[in-house]
Amino acid sequence: MVQHQFEISASPKAIACIMTCPDDEGGSNKPPSKLASPSLIFTHGAGGTLASEAIATFSLGFGALLPILCYQGTINLKSRVKMFNTVIEHQHFSNCLGGRSMGARAAIMAASDPTSRLVLVSYPLHTNKEVRDQILVDLAPDIQVIFVSGDRDSMCDLQRLEAVRGKMRCKTWRIVVKGADHGMNMRPKAATEAVVRRSGEVVAAWTKNNDECQREGKIFWNSEGYAEWSGWCSDISVVADSNREHDSQFEDRLKNKSDSKRPRHVERAPGADDDFEAVSKRTRKRRKG
Repeated sequence: MVQHQFEISASPKAIACIMTCPDDEGGSNKPPSKLASPSLIFTHGAGGTLASEAIATFSLGFGALLPILCYQGTINLKSRVKMFNTVIEHQHFSNCLGGRSMGARAAIMAASDPTSRLVLVSYPLHTNKEVRDQILVDLAPDIQVIFVSGDRDSMCDLQRLEAVRGKMRCKTWRIVVKGADHGMNMRPKAATEAVVRRSGEVVAAWTKNNDECQREGKIFWNSEGYAEWSGWCSDISVVADSNREHDSQFEDRLKNKSDSKRPRHVERAPGADDDFEAVSKRTRKRRKG
């Protein structure tokens, strides 16, 4: 994997960017103008930066499979959208846009006719004062949207999100990260980096190939100490189960470090992306090393 840092000229200040690419596309000595086009333009939340773990680690997961460009923005939403447009113009690319939290809102607002996919991580659906659902409902029917949300996200209740998805005209997918809050932080602390990176891998595979009949999946930190992906499925109850007994069983698995008989590989749902599987194998191999 190769990362390039560069700036895009803008007023009143240049926009700092990081392009993360697979080894075969990055080329460590290439100037920014010679880099491969990004497969996703992505930005951070209101209080984040390019160095924030939720952004940097997601980029590493996504960038293992496809090029991703992340840019540094301000805390002002209108300014962030303007910066999105500047980066889009510079890269001549707007097919797939995304962001985390406020950055996800900016991505929606920056979407144009060529935009075919949106990646919305920790979308802030509601606060104590408002519900930000209309902007989702108004999306064009031909856009594909993927949500990545923690099941402990206080700004995106999963049941409320599901109700909004039912009103949206476009096709939507959802990855639920078990135990994660709005910042994708979770217990144990070591799990945070692993699940965020895995979410980047899964989203990258989704941008290349997805199944409209299988649109639900989950990522969780298992008893063996690595981030496990369920594979895509069609049954929402598999990932949206908020039953207390289910949560208790999940917590027990986190605490149980003696179960060495659990298989390391999970049966993948039909249609799972081969590229994602290859990246996952390389990730596990590096951990063993």
